[in-house]
Amino acid sequence: MKTRILLLLILTTKIIYAQDTIVQQNSIYQQRFTPVEQHAQFFGFTPMSKKINKVNFAFGFGHVENRRIANQTINGLNLEVNPAPIAGVFVAFLAILHLPDVIGNADLSSRGGGEGLRIKNWEHTPHVKVNGLNLSTGCFFTTASMNGLNISLANKFNDFNGLSVTVLGTMIDHQNGVSVGVYNANNSLKGATVGLFNQSYELKGVHVGLINATKYNRGLQVGVYNRSYSKGFQIGVWNKNAKRSFPILNW
Repeated sequence: MKTRILLLLILTTKIIYAQDTIVQQNSIYQQRFTPVEQHAQFFGFTPMSKKINKVNFAFGFGHVENRRIANQTINGLNLEVNPAPIAGVFVAFLAILHLPDVIGNADLSSRGGGEGLRIKNWEHTPHVKVNGLNLSTGCFFTTASMNGLNISLANKFNDFNGLSVTVLGTMIDHQNGVSVGVYNANNSLKGATVGLFNQSYELKGVHVGLINATKYNRGLQVGVYNRSYSKGFQIGVWNKNAKRSFPILNW
């Protein structure tokens, strides 16, 4: 009888201790991950504080990944001076050294019939959104969407509506508008890209460049070498699609 009472007391103590531990852990978790109350203001330095969710003018070293920020919006001007040009120059140098390989891989037949043209691993919950003008020496270091004019060394967007002018190029998941740069890549394009190499998984606009490649061509490719894994209009020195290979004009 005494043994049973002792076992019951030990079991009860452990249950109370376990419940208290869970409560403490949940409290710590809530303190760490509960969204911070945010507010809007006219001006903000970047990277912006997690307490700010909306500004009209942002200036600084750029935006970085921060999982504690649900969203931040810039309605106006985003001006950045960040160290990306150093890395960008290095990437451009490597691209020039391997330009023959880049041209040789434009066919992309070894990547599953153009599946290699899809840009993967996109984060579809951007916490930075710019409505207006983005002037930057580099690029966003986090997920971002934009409506307006982007002028930068290079950049990457989830969704972009407007005009993007870059030195190196732009990578976009969903693009509505125009992008100009050495390299332009997107998963879906409704608009135009102008550059040395243009890449779209789904093209519903225009490619204008030295080399153009797309999985689904529902628009027009204009270049020296055009590659499509479906039918579609092509104008160039050499054109290749799912139906035929032909110079000057192909469909």
